[in-house]
Amino acid sequence: MMIEFMFYNPPVIVLVILIFALLMPLLGRYLGHLAGYIAALVAGFSFIVSLIFAFMISEGEKVKYVVLDYYSSIGIEVVLDSLTIYMMAVMSGISLAILLYSVPSIKKEVREKAIGWYYTLYLLLLSAMFGIIMTNDLFNLYVFVEVVGISACALVIIKNDRASTEATLKYLLLTAIGSGFLLFGIGLTYAITGHLNLDHVHYSLAIFSYDFPFLMWTIITFYFIGFGIKAALMPFHVWLPDAHSKAPTASSAALSGLVVKAYIIGLIKVYNVLMQAPLFDFAHIKIAILILASIAMIGGSFFAYVQHDLKRRLAYSSVAQIGYIFLGISLGTVSALTASFLHILHHGVVKACLFMTAGSIYYQTEETDVRNLSGLGFKMPITFTAFTIASLSMIGLPLFSGFITKWYLAVGSIEADNYIFVILIVISGLLNALYFFPIVWQGFFDPPAKDAPDSGWKIDKIPLPMLISTVVLAIFSIFIGLFPKYPLAIITDAVNNLDGFLFY
Repeated sequence: MMIEFMFYNPPVIVLVILIFALLMPLLGRYLGHLAGYIAALVAGFSFIVSLIFAFMISEGEKVKYVVLDYYSSIGIEVVLDSLTIYMMAVMSGISLAILLYSVPSIKKEVREKAIGWYYTLYLLLLSAMFGIIMTNDLFNLYVFVEVVGISACALVIIKNDRASTEATLKYLLLTAIGSGFLLFGIGLTYAITGHLNLDHVHYSLAIFSYDFPFLMWTIITFYFIGFGIKAALMPFHVWLPDAHSKAPTASSAALSGLVVKAYIIGLIKVYNVLMQAPLFDFAHIKIAILILASIAMIGGSFFAYVQHDLKRRLAYSSVAQIGYIFLGISLGTVSALTASFLHILHHGVVKACLFMTAGSIYYQTEETDVRNLSGLGFKMPITFTAFTIASLSMIGLPLFSGFITKWYLAVGSIEADNYIFVILIVISGLLNALYFFPIVWQGFFDPPAKDAPDSGWKIDKIPLPMLISTVVLAIFSIFIGLFPKYPLAIITDAVNNLDGFLFY
């Protein structure tokens, strides 16, 4: 009964998360580290609800909820469909693992008095990401985008050292520029159509866009730059390496694995409407995205290769992986879009796992330089095995989730008659191997000196929640690689609902 009520009143899920976000400082003060477990339970509850929703929704079905029954062009509307439910499951499921990991790890990175507030910020971030995914109007989309941005900045600066403060300042300045572009884009959309509801905007643009060709070009460009900055598409990525590498480990995993994906979903929701406007091709934005996605895939990998700090290498790797998602979006075939949505899940799982292993290595050894990890596979065999699995998945080897997404992306390139991108995907995969394999090799095949006091095989000396969360994500990466039909079942329906993106 309760689940059915939430299915037809989806804002209730956001409210539940928000209520627990407000309670976290109190719970943190009186229950200490147990507040982290309660936050994880909230994420776990959201994950289970999302999975049940996935079974309840019919193919092609859209559940619309109008807040306060006020239905007009500027009314608040929430939509629950296959894409929404899929992204809810991705966000909440990965958040569950991150929050479990954070319970012991955050005590080493954040002042004790700030731990309750840390979970307030995380749940606020999760609720706002749900908001971006669910909303069907531009005003609330902008509000939730801003809440995500502010929460994300706070999750970086909460570490309270010089490096995280500088990284947050850069992040805040650039994300504010992105917000400015989005606000102008929304304002111009309302000026042309008189609507903020995305369905109303769609119908109005079909009529009025011919009268405002330059404004249409401006709107399309502003949305692209605004979301491009926030999603860190190269060359708008300059804030990401600092923010993701200087944040607490749990924040790094969430920012890299989840937050940039929420912005990409925001762009997809807006472009699904704009792409159906008669003058969309006038902006040549698809070509621009193709070029920038290609630069990101290659450029991000080159930058990752030259980094010696492990978390910074992973951050630049995210820049490259974001390029894969944008490539699928711009190719616009069923297979390419399927690849993009599956890559959101794959990269979220794998990158969270990699950041967790980096955090575990620092927790046990206080080492961050990738040149000093020789023999670490002997001291931390479970953590390093998880790192190896995640690395192989990121490279895209068969049996791992990365292979499935790259396969669909290659098929999508062929369907779109853009064969050159198949070569680009292969080159990018080789570059991934170039900066991941040396770390794996050092860990397992460069053993510590025999006369070292701690030579020989040991067991990881990190808390159990950190170990379990990391291992579960690594195993899930293999599960997706072996049984892709389960996520693909809902992704296929989500793709078929995106009429504006299907060019071929």
